[in-house]
Amino acid sequence: MEQEINQEDYIPNEKYDKNVTDHDYDGIKELNNPSPNWVILIFMATFCFSMIYLVHYFGYPENGKDQASEYNTDMEAAKLEKENSASSGAGGNLSPEMAIAAGKKLYNEKGCIACHGQAGEGNAVGPNLTDKFWINGCSKEAIIKVITEGKPEKGMTPYKNVMTEAQIGHLAAFISGSLSGSTPANAKAAQGEECK
Repeated sequence: MEQEINQEDYIPNEKYDKNVTDHDYDGIKELNNPSPNWVILIFMATFCFSMIYLVHYFGYPENGKDQASEYNTDMEAAKLEKENSASSGAGGNLSPEMAIAAGKKLYNEKGCIACHGQAGEGNAVGPNLTDKFWINGCSKEAIIKVITEGKPEKGMTPYKNVMTEAQIGHLAAFISGSLSGSTPANAKAAQGEECK
């Protein structure tokens, strides 16, 4: 049951009356209740920040700040770092002697002796690592590449998922710094091109 409001019972409220708008919905008056200034200030600051963010990261082309550009920059930096660590051949911050010692340990632990022999002399599967004739290049970079990528067609397993870059550098340092130029017994015949 609807209760009717008697206009005579109405008690004036000055604060209420001055905030009433002209809108009238089925006898219901609407009050004018604006947001507090601090809420408006936070909204404006958020809006300004979003505009600056939008322009900075997406606003103008080729500014290098969008996700695709940052990804490409990071990938180029990682590729350059990888090339630098591969070309160093020492594998980390170890001294050459320590890198060779670490490489010798890896040579034995990772099963290199199965194909290349205990002293790198080579056998029926792997080539001789002690002479001056190399199949895949003479530089440390070439050795690192063969260890990393392998030669599946020749039976050489890729070690990029088995060893870290530093370990591969240690192994390359051992091969080029200790095995190469040594004269073990029963060395396999020379293969490849002579390195000078």
